[in-house]
Amino acid sequence: MEHSLAPVTGATSGLCYVAALALAADGWREIIITERSLARVQETAAQIIAEARKQVFTPLELDLNESSSTQSAIAKLVKQGAPIKFLLLNAGLVGGNKPVLTTAGIEANQAPLIGHHQLAVGLLNASLLSSRGRIVISGAEPARGDMPLFSFTDVEALAAQHHQGDRAAVQAILQSGPGVKYAADRAYADAKLIIVWWAAALPRQLPSGMAVYVVSAGSAPDWP
Repeated sequence: MEHSLAPVTGATSGLCYVAALALAADGWREIIITERSLARVQETAAQIIAEARKQVFTPLELDLNESSSTQSAIAKLVKQGAPIKFLLLNAGLVGGNKPVLTTAGIEANQAPLIGHHQLAVGLLNASLLSSRGRIVISGAEPARGDMPLFSFTDVEALAAQHHQGDRAAVQAILQSGPGVKYAADRAYADAKLIIVWWAAALPRQLPSGMAVYVVSAGSAPDWP
């Protein structure tokens, strides 16, 4: 993997911080780590370089809640021009007691899904994803619908009651719209369910040599 490039979102802490370290140990040439705050991602880059004892980490400002930030990050990667063989997407949160909407009107739990889609498709359209590339998305057990304390929205019932059976019900979930009963754990489960659906649909846009995976790492502490 001497000539490999791997962007990793949400790498300033937790799962993807550790994943970025693992990629460095595995010999990847350059690992792009992202965060919405440039100062914070630069600080993380310095920290992870010291820990890995390798200068293979490049900080990139990326706010997945803002389309303009995603497009700016794509433009920087296009300018760099290196093929991307591995794309690790992990950003999200369990929100508070009340829904928070982004400037685009997307509920905060769901917003990274839009940003990740824009990032992946933008890189694909720019021919930056390697023909044998792998996209790995961080999932979670609540997407199964059988995890205690977590339940996702019954999309079929929501569609029947408020959207004439139309898939606009999914858009309503993204926006915490009419008929959607917000709760922090439910919004998180909804996001993880939509990730599974997205991962099932995304390969239709990819060349046959690429693959998409949704992986749940299980419950883990926020480390470091």
